[in-house]
Amino acid sequence: MKCAGAFLLLGTCLLCGIRAAKQLDRKAAQIRLLRQLVTDLMNELRYTLAPVGHLLRTLAGHAAYRELAFLQNAAANADAFPQSWQTAVQSDGQLMPEAAAVLETVGQTLGSTALDGQLSALELCCERLSSLQAEAEQSAQKKGALYRSLGLFGGLFCVILLL
Repeated sequence: MKCAGAFLLLGTCLLCGIRAAKQLDRKAAQIRLLRQLVTDLMNELRYTLAPVGHLLRTLAGHAAYRELAFLQNAAANADAFPQSWQTAVQSDGQLMPEAAAVLETVGQTLGSTALDGQLSALELCCERLSSLQAEAEQSAQKKGALYRSLGLFGGLFCVILLL
């Protein structure tokens, strides 16, 4: 019975470390998806010159972006664009604060200037997201291994203490 409890404790600590590492991976994947969203916005804007509401509805309909709750909310209220975008980004608790700040800039940019100005601003946002993605991937690589090791060794430490 004591051995079963020790294995359960060790497994629980290990799973906590693995979960923490996976959260870092999810953050990096989310930023990668946001960068792709901004790139797609730029391409749609450049080649179709569609109104902002149509752009949002089109991108929200793509299967790749269905998990982005803020985009779905903004597309649902696309007629009130700048305010609906800002509200959707600010109310989405899944977004990292740095990524949310970049997305707010996207919302302020779309439809507010000439095409070249919008594309330039979106390019800057894309570059900022690229640097955030690189930081998140580096953090996930370094800290992910650390979190998994801490989970394992923390569990071993607890088992040794209890035995």
